[in-house]
Amino acid sequence: MNPRIDWSYQGKPDELMGTGATKSEKIIAYVSGLLVPLVLLYLGLNGIVRWNWWQWILAIAIGADISAGAVANALNSCKRFYHSPIQPGEENFRIQKNPLLFTAFHIYPVIVWLAFDRANWLFAVVWYALLLLSAWIVLRIPLYLRRPVSVAIVLLAILMNAYLITPVGGFEWLAPLLFIKIISGHVVREEPYRPA
Repeated sequence: MNPRIDWSYQGKPDELMGTGATKSEKIIAYVSGLLVPLVLLYLGLNGIVRWNWWQWILAIAIGADISAGAVANALNSCKRFYHSPIQPGEENFRIQKNPLLFTAFHIYPVIVWLAFDRANWLFAVVWYALLLLSAWIVLRIPLYLRRPVSVAIVLLAILMNAYLITPVGGFEWLAPLLFIKIISGHVVREEPYRPA
């Protein structure tokens, strides 16, 4: 059976899952949004992290957004929404449909630095700068090279996170998952396969 590629869509704009996301696509993304928060709760229950109530709310919100967003940005409906021209009714989504501006709004390393470990400024500066630089690089190379280069960048981020840049405690997952969400997920244009 040949897969069906369909760039056309209609309906109420959905910047989270992509307009026209199927029920299955939505379930996968929403369930994935529980992954990081569940790990954080495990860390808290075992005394590995000890945060104030407002830090818990912030950490769980960031974790849910990144884990759900990493999967949502890989959805075919999301690829179609973000890599198609602006449709009627989507005039307010110009910034979201610009991959570099969309990346720039993901200031999570800065938020985590300010809220959880102000001594670790290198964490914020390096990861945010590398995120922007990585998006810029991927957007400048030919389309056929974007997917493999984005994966290479994610591999580099994982290695740097493990061996070069000390993560903020409890946020060891932040940089690798943020790079998966943005660099491999959002920035790379791929064919939107749709159900038959």
